[in-house]
Amino acid sequence: MDVNGIASAAMSMSAMQMEAACSTALLKRSMESMEQQALSLIEDMAQAAPVPGPGHIDTYI
Repeated sequence: MDVNGIASAAMSMSAMQMEAACSTALLKRSMESMEQQALSLIEDMAQAAPVPGPGHIDTYI
C-alpha cells in the first residue's frame, strides 16, 4: 500500500468516526427531548387527577 492509500484510508476512517459521533450526539439530544416531554406529560396527568377528600383512599389503578 502506498502513502496515498494509507492517507486515504486514514481520512476515510476519521470521517466515519466523525459521522458516528455526530449521529450519537443527535440521538442523545433527541432522547433527552423525548424524556422531557414524557416528564411533562406525567406532571400534567398528575395535576389533572382529582384529589380525594380527607379520610378517603383512592385505590383506582
